[in-house]
Amino acid sequence: MRCLVTGATGFVGAWLVKRLVDDGHRVTLLTRPQSNLWRIEPWLDDLTIVHGDLSDVTSIRQEIINASPEGVFHLAWSGGNSSAFNSDPNQVYSNVPGSLELMRIAAAAGAGFFLNMGSCVEYGVYQVPVRETDSVQPTNLYGASKYAVELLGEKLGPKLGLRFASFRLFWAYGPGDDDARLVPSLYRKLLRGDRHAMTPGEQLWDFLYIEDVIEALVRVSTTPNASGIFNLGSGNPIPIKDVAQRVGASLGRAELLGIGDVPYGPGQIMHLQADTSRLRAATGWEPRVSLDEGLRRTTDWYLSGSPRLP
Repeated sequence: MRCLVTGATGFVGAWLVKRLVDDGHRVTLLTRPQSNLWRIEPWLDDLTIVHGDLSDVTSIRQEIINASPEGVFHLAWSGGNSSAFNSDPNQVYSNVPGSLELMRIAAAAGAGFFLNMGSCVEYGVYQVPVRETDSVQPTNLYGASKYAVELLGEKLGPKLGLRFASFRLFWAYGPGDDDARLVPSLYRKLLRGDRHAMTPGEQLWDFLYIEDVIEALVRVSTTPNASGIFNLGSGNPIPIKDVAQRVGASLGRAELLGIGDVPYGPGQIMHLQADTSRLRAATGWEPRVSLDEGLRRTTDWYLSGSPRLP
């Protein structure tokens, strides 16, 4: 299959590229010229790269059409879910129009499906497992922009002849994750011998190992009737202090955990849990990697010192 992947240099995108190349697919990437390619370096010889930006995707329309993708995996997003940018107006102007225009170009190129990466942040504050049919209550422009792409994509897909699916991803973790996120920041600081200051850690978050994330994307891409919105998480939330303690124990540096050093911030989300029954029913997907096993693989990667994905 000929695939177009955006956001391929990020954590989830790189793991997806690895899987697609390993499975024998022809992969074209849309990436900014300044992007760091370290995560996908082992597969560069097997990839076609189109340089461009989501905010000006029309300028590379012909290059995308020339690649004639049969399916698009859209993971690119400018700004991301960062406290510094999650309410920046550019969340809207840099992402929503470009994502929708990319759908139109994909249809013109003859693609059959368009898979979009959304976020659990679309839901806002819930204290129970959330289902795709629950109302969304985003509290910032990041979540609202993700939801806008999702809502419009669902309506546009049939008009453009595209099967549209969007994933509300909860907390992915594993080797190669961005250092600013909870799990990699734990590893980086503890390995340096630095104290890791954090809240009391009673937040219940839904962690899913990265290979289970990628398996879900692949399953939906190859299931002809899988469309619409899919929650993507383990369904088994755990207090983040437990995750921190497991990482600390695995490195023999639990004494560096500053659990409770930082108070909860305003609007702290205390419970995020995915109901994944719709994804399971549509594709037969099930998480395969337990939290303990996923953290063991992640610990091994950090201790190996290798920059390459395992």
